[in-house]
Amino acid sequence: MIVRTKKSIKEFPSVRCAALAVALTMLGGLPPKAQEKTFDTSSALTSESESAKRSREELQVCLDHVAPMKLQYAETGAAIERVPNPVLQFGAPMFGNHHGALWIWGQRGRPVAVFEMCQQGKDGLWHQACHATTDTPIKLTMPDGQTWTPKSNNLTFKPLPGAPVPADTPFGRLRQMKGFVQKFSAHQLWTWENGDGSRHELRMLPTPVHRYQDGDRQLIDGALFLIAQDTNPEATLFLEAVQPIDAAKPFWQFAVGQTTLAENVVFYDDEEIHHGKPAMAAECLLNTSSYWRSFSKVKAVKEPGGK
Repeated sequence: MIVRTKKSIKEFPSVRCAALAVALTMLGGLPPKAQEKTFDTSSALTSESESAKRSREELQVCLDHVAPMKLQYAETGAAIERVPNPVLQFGAPMFGNHHGALWIWGQRGRPVAVFEMCQQGKDGLWHQACHATTDTPIKLTMPDGQTWTPKSNNLTFKPLPGAPVPADTPFGRLRQMKGFVQKFSAHQLWTWENGDGSRHELRMLPTPVHRYQDGDRQLIDGALFLIAQDTNPEATLFLEAVQPIDAAKPFWQFAVGQTTLAENVVFYDDEEIHHGKPAMAAECLLNTSSYWRSFSKVKAVKEPGGK
């Protein structure tokens, strides 16, 4: 239930990743000017390794490709702001050692969409995947004219089993969330069409890549964590402290979002709490799906060694 409240809470800053490394760092309280600073990939060290150079070049391609994208509310046309910088730059050793970046839209409250982009192959073909985190109709327009208009939300929130009452301070709640994450575990089964059925263990990235709140929606505190293969995101994990108008006290809730074709199984305290079905190619290629995959011809970045 959505109810207005007079109480206002300052928005938490998002977490950014460094342009030359796959890293997650909390931005606990940088001033607005620092948060608005964009990546500068033109000042790389002359002694950088070939892999670091490739990573830097791929990030620049991502920045250039994402910049003109437009996300808006479908019914009103109102623009939805993107968090300026990618919240994660990642590598995927199991999938051709490609590199990519993860972006989110929605600077106030829970993000409304998550966007992943990485290079596939050597001919400038880039893979893109989106998942919706709002039931409000939205429309994403890509630079090449492709559009995404999801019909539904990718998240189902449930109370976090056995969780204590949220702490009174942001620091205390962050400590609680990091403790919760240590109790999560996950694996995936490659059971999609033409998958080999093999099992692969996943890991929780221990630091949230984005933090948010929304007093108007009784959302006291929230954070976006990632479930990954190495650093390649395979699922999103939302942890939120909320107090609905009809609740006697605040409580913790969670939801897992899909960012892969695979069948993800998530556990908390060794109890299964989420079992995502494998995505069907025909379904996820539809631009009305909550989880949408697409491809764009952008720019090829050579592998180390010039391959």
